[in-house]
This record gives sequence, C-alpha cells and structure tokens, in this order.
Amino acid sequence: MDTEQLLKTITSVIEDLKGLEVLSINVENKNAFADYMVLCHGTSSAHVKGISDKIGLTLKKEHLLPLGVEGYNEGQWVLMDYDAVIVHIFTESIRDAYQLEDLYKTTVNRDEPCEKSE
Repeated sequence: MDTEQLLKTITSVIEDLKGLEVLSINVENKNAFADYMVLCHGTSSAHVKGISDKIGLTLKKEHLLPLGVEGYNEGQWVLMDYDAVIVHIFTESIRDAYQLEDLYKTTVNRDEPCEKSE
C-alpha cells in the first residue's frame, strides 16, 4: 500500500467511526520521520480507543502493523506510527491543551542562522 492509499484508508476509518475534526498535514518537508500526520479527536476515552482499534484491525488485514503505539491504555492521546503516516487520536480536552496542529502552521528553516536580539 502506498502512502497516499494508507492516508486515505486511515482517514476513512476515522470518518466512519465519527472521529471529530479530522486533519491530515503534509509534513514531508518539515521533518524527517513521516510524510503525513493525521489528527482527530473522539468524544471519550472509549471512542479514542475504538478508533485506534479499528485503524489497527483495518490495516492488519492489509498486512500493515504499526511500528509503535503509545498511550492506548490511558485512552487520552493515542499515537500510532505507520512510518510514513503518524496518527494522533486525542480526547477533545487533550487536543485543545496541546494544540499539536499549531506546530505545523509555520515552517522554520533550521539551516538559516537566527538573528540575535539586541
């Protein structure tokens, strides 16, 4: 499965399970660890876990296993690493608190020297 199909499959599962405010961000030129990040939130910890479970089962049928899953037991913020696509599934309060999508609104070129403030 190529990256675009993986992204489409993940977002489709989230939408089917009524994940809220689904956002996919192309981060290919902004970091070295993934091509896309998908963010969404659920209405409860059980909803967050349910979305995570369904993504895992759907992709397992395609012989794709995550490189790692973090936060599942707590169910507040589940991170699923599918190499080219990183999935973040939050509860609404955790998403609001961390505002992860705001980190990718602007791009900083780390190769350019910073100006010193006087």
